[in-house]
Amino acid sequence: MGKKRIIKNLLVMFSSFFIFFLGFQSLSNLQTTINSEQGIGVDSQALIYASSMVSSILLPKLLIKTIGCKWTIVSTFLCGVPYFVSNYKPTFGFIIPSSILMGIAIGPLNTAGAFYINEMSLRYFTINESESLETILARFFGLMSFFLENTQIWGNLVSYYILRPAMIPLFNQTNTTCGLDFVKNPNGNDTNPNLQTPSAEKRYMLVSIYVLSAVIAAILMGLFMDKLENDIQREEGGQCKAVLWRLLAAAKHAILPDQILLLPLTIFSGMELAFYAGEITEAYIACSWGVHQVSFVTVCFGVCGALMSLLVGPLVKCISQMAVLILAALANISILFVLFFWDPTPEFKTMYFVIAGVWGMGDAIWWSQMAALYGLKFPNDSEAAFSNLFFWSYFGFFLSYSYSNYFSVYVKINIVCCFLLFGMMGYLIGHVKLTRSSRKEYVPIPDEGDNSEHP
Repeated sequence: MGKKRIIKNLLVMFSSFFIFFLGFQSLSNLQTTINSEQGIGVDSQALIYASSMVSSILLPKLLIKTIGCKWTIVSTFLCGVPYFVSNYKPTFGFIIPSSILMGIAIGPLNTAGAFYINEMSLRYFTINESESLETILARFFGLMSFFLENTQIWGNLVSYYILRPAMIPLFNQTNTTCGLDFVKNPNGNDTNPNLQTPSAEKRYMLVSIYVLSAVIAAILMGLFMDKLENDIQREEGGQCKAVLWRLLAAAKHAILPDQILLLPLTIFSGMELAFYAGEITEAYIACSWGVHQVSFVTVCFGVCGALMSLLVGPLVKCISQMAVLILAALANISILFVLFFWDPTPEFKTMYFVIAGVWGMGDAIWWSQMAALYGLKFPNDSEAAFSNLFFWSYFGFFLSYSYSNYFSVYVKINIVCCFLLFGMMGYLIGHVKLTRSSRKEYVPIPDEGDNSEHP
């Protein structure tokens, strides 16, 4: 497979993920505000990531070996359609089962995507040895992060223009607790006019766009991306036995010293995005400025994240991956410090965008470099490694959403900060171990009868 074919496949995959997550990420950012009644939005998010934890261990390798990376991604895109449809009129009887299905799909979806990028990076390395594998992994995962961060731009622009009222009243909620001491109201947010849900007409228009995005993503991937050819393998002894062995292999991988050291930081990578989507959007933006402004401010999150995604590859090459991860940690710590002391008010609009932008830059680094880090540390068992990566990052999402309805923002900030600090300690210890080790680079398995002219 030549360079042009590799780049074409990556661009098709990046574009498909962009179109699908355009809807999913935007909807996730709005769950705590448009589906706040009885906490159904937070509960649906918690269930998505709880089921993602299980599916990321049990299903990715089974699906990849059975139908390949390409068709795993296509089928999981289509599994998102019922979840989007359930948001037309969210009820526990509809949104909960569809959220579980969405979560089951996300595990194989992200693992297959990371595996495909990792394999393309390894093949690119074999024909372009002038660059290190670390640099190539950082660049390709950084580009993937760029496309995903762009979903925060365009998806939130769509939702902002649909949800904004014809006349925008400004409610300065001095009699309402926003910010650090904010606690979610499980019975809805009728007492705060800034947190009122959009009309049914606007909801239907928004959700219809999201449903269409999932269908288009599946079609684009199915028609234009090449199969790997070497990813489909028939298991001897039956699929149930194969799943059991994979579960044991994942458990064995989870107790590796390098994996244990990465555990807190991997959990944090899920918690930090859930913290933005579940807490900053509601307690700071929507509570004091209005639900429709969540999407507008989050555009800044996406712009800064997309720019950082483009810069992360060159930064890793210039100052090392360790320095880039320390930069992300400092960005998160600085914003957590601001959230501790800032009393949100629409009179200081700039602060909303600063918080979203800096957090977006940190998010872009975590989601690109955690994947690159796993590919670098576990090159000979990438599937099991990525399954663990997504299992523990989904656990971070699940953990954050599971206590979201019960704790104040003050408590949540402390929890996130602890995971970040312990995570960086574990990463730095693991980095020292890796730099002192001598290990041969992984050599990818070539396609059987590899021919760059055929998919």
